[in-house]
Amino acid sequence: MAVTLSADLLPEFLSSLRNDAGAIHIRGEINSKLCSVITDYDFIVDRWPNYTSAVARVDRTTSKYPVHLGPLVSVFTTQAAHLETLLRQPGVLDWSAKIIFVCVDADAMPALVKAIDYHHRSYTVDTYLLMTVTRDTLRARLIPDGFQMTAIKPEQASIVNSLWKYNDGKHSEIYIEDIVSRLPSCCLYDAGGNMVGFALNYHYGAIGMLHVLPEHRGKGYAKMIMSHLASLCLQQCEEVFVLPDEENKISIRLHEDIGFRQVPDSKRFALVIE
Repeated sequence: MAVTLSADLLPEFLSSLRNDAGAIHIRGEINSKLCSVITDYDFIVDRWPNYTSAVARVDRTTSKYPVHLGPLVSVFTTQAAHLETLLRQPGVLDWSAKIIFVCVDADAMPALVKAIDYHHRSYTVDTYLLMTVTRDTLRARLIPDGFQMTAIKPEQASIVNSLWKYNDGKHSEIYIEDIVSRLPSCCLYDAGGNMVGFALNYHYGAIGMLHVLPEHRGKGYAKMIMSHLASLCLQQCEEVFVLPDEENKISIRLHEDIGFRQVPDSKRFALVIE
């Protein structure tokens, strides 16, 4: 029987997931809830305390971000067959709605595909790479004289949202406004005070949403922004991660140049069920 974890059990759950790369996304979501960043998540396990599989989902009926975060689901397992069983149980997920399984590792994929087939849904797959950086590996880029790096202001959320490929309107703008109010972000300005580009910290721990304005590209500013943001985040945690698209060689090289490295078995999958 599936168990929805109460808030007082989340620190123990988080501690049990330490150092497991397969749980990096769900760890971030637990941290987000414990730190009151984005608190909309429910965490469901196959049993407690000796769980083998877990699901993190957003309650669409109460969330501030039902369109943007509502479809996103994270899974973790040490025994794939148990994950399939958990996903078949009534009430764990709404299989009649859109679902996007995010940051799925190779160990969980077979069980997830079987569960999707069981519910007679079709899906598409995108592939990403998990890359991490630490204080020891980060190679920060200096900010040029006259330039300024500041946090993104909440009132700039509409600008950031308009340039984000996952913009879904007002819900994603509210999400951006909330996370830049609570988490590190970086916005680079040139000597004339003009915006050059920006990046921010997602609620689950990854950094990204990197955007450099077209007239400023090819000058190394993306590396400045991302290395500065990584440095800020590393003041609060031991490692920082990104999830570039497997086909985005430019992004992969950019992150490698500032000290990010692919973790072993670094491929991560997003399964989209419409």
